[in-house]
Amino acid sequence: MIKIICPLTLIPLRSEPDHRSEQVSQMLFGETANVIEEKQNWYKIVPDFDSYAGWLEKDSVDVIPAGEKNQKKMIVREPFLKLRYKDENLIICAGSEIPLPDTNGTIVIKDKSFQSNFNFSEENSIPSDALKFINTPYLWGGRTVFGMDCSGFIQIVFKINNINLPRDAKDQANMGIGQESFSKILAGDLVFFENENGNITHVGLYLGDNKIIHASKWVRIDTIDEKGIYRKELKMYTHILRCIRRIE
Repeated sequence: MIKIICPLTLIPLRSEPDHRSEQVSQMLFGETANVIEEKQNWYKIVPDFDSYAGWLEKDSVDVIPAGEKNQKKMIVREPFLKLRYKDENLIICAGSEIPLPDTNGTIVIKDKSFQSNFNFSEENSIPSDALKFINTPYLWGGRTVFGMDCSGFIQIVFKINNINLPRDAKDQANMGIGQESFSKILAGDLVFFENENGNITHVGLYLGDNKIIHASKWVRIDTIDEKGIYRKELKMYTHILRCIRRIE
């Protein structure tokens, strides 16, 4: 089986092997995947991180040679990071996977050595990390500060805190422990919302003090109560609460 790694800031994953096809997710720098199908200049891949299958161009990825040892990696926690290689820059985003740096902060990726002023802090806080992405524009299938959908936003916030969540909101709603009522909610809990058909279509992160951060038009903070998300400027509820899950 062919194994590949993402060598770029991000690569769109599409529902079909065509640039006009819907972007369903993205592969981030350093993430790896297995190829399960080939069609002309396209691979259908299953990422190691979340198993969310999609199509990408063969020429956009690097093939990992058979027998090559896996490097120990760390997860980029800042919204974006600039690596420097000679006269070239490479911008990578939160959730990217990079080899552990040496004592000089040098990161070796294949045959290139990159320098960075990255802060390698190990302090974790899901609510504060979520706030790093405030005002990120909404992008269907997006997982970076350059554009995120609601579940992509949640997935990356938890990934940089070393917690793996599925890609879609409906699957994320099966994770963790359900809370029986809104009165039990705590900062860091995931809150899920349903459409008129009762299907889970949206997710956000509770910040405390009846505030929720979520990706809707952009990553924003709104008011929430036992009914759902209330937009003060619209004077209406925009999302109806379905359930609350605590990830531990």
